[in-house]
Amino acid sequence: MSALMGAASFGFGMLPLSFVFSNNHLSRLTMLGTGLLLGTALGVIIPEGIEALQDAKPDPSAELPVSKISLSLLCGFVLMLVIEQLISPHSHSHSLPHPDLALNDVSNLNKNSSTIEFDAELGDIESERGGVNESGSSTTTRPGYSQAGGTNGHSHTNNDAPNATARAQAIPLTLGLAIHSLADGLALGVSSLPTSGNTDSSLSAIVFLAIIIHKLPTSLALTTSLLSTSLPRPECKQHLALFSASTPISAIATYAFLSFFGSGTHPDWTGIALLFSGGTFLNVATMVSSHSDTHAQGDITPRSRILLIVIGMFIPVTLSSLFGHGH
Repeated sequence: MSALMGAASFGFGMLPLSFVFSNNHLSRLTMLGTGLLLGTALGVIIPEGIEALQDAKPDPSAELPVSKISLSLLCGFVLMLVIEQLISPHSHSHSLPHPDLALNDVSNLNKNSSTIEFDAELGDIESERGGVNESGSSTTTRPGYSQAGGTNGHSHTNNDAPNATARAQAIPLTLGLAIHSLADGLALGVSSLPTSGNTDSSLSAIVFLAIIIHKLPTSLALTTSLLSTSLPRPECKQHLALFSASTPISAIATYAFLSFFGSGTHPDWTGIALLFSGGTFLNVATMVSSHSDTHAQGDITPRSRILLIVIGMFIPVTLSSLFGHGH
């Protein structure tokens, strides 16, 4: 499952190198993913975590550990808040204000078009030729490349300087998104652990669906953002590979750690980890939902946004009930 998520994220992120995408369709997918995250956190992960903590108590008649529940949720929420405010490079003009809103900001690069298109080959050719427009017509160069107009003039561009600038912009963006994805891997790894109420793979399948619907538009936004900085295409692939691998690596590491160290001596670790991941889901989903009110979402109306979010919220609970694991 982790390998499938990594491959899907990398493959989807590679698409902007060759294809044109409708910003409206991507915005709808983002809204649906927001609802899936909220529904998975509120309807599946948090109830599962509470049930796991309840079952881990030595005395079944003892009171519910409310303090553990609240602290686990708060720690997960605060972690993503810290990542958002301090690690993600949204304070710079060249970067995106929020990982999950990247599509909205990237679309501003082409405000007069309803599609997003980045031609990496054209950027490479312009860099090699110095960005000369032999026809004399007006063109727009991608950030990081120099261009000179005229019939006799020629501008020689040093490739090292634009590439260095592009790398300086790309590294913090990719790092912030990769760290952000580690929390997704935590949720996926924890959901794969067996609990008393989760003997099959229903919980992990629901969490996987929510994460991948949330992750695919983000991987697409990462690639388009990297291309907009004029980062060479081979390096774009390297950054995309790092981002795509972060969630699977985190999921495998979380599963291995809790399987070896959490089952015997700390039977309540599974419940705490589930609640912690539920807090991270809540933060990501609420941040996207709040920003969507102030950022353009293509031609999607407010009613359509609300409808897509609500539909997404009920999908995890419905799937959980169909799998025979309703709460």
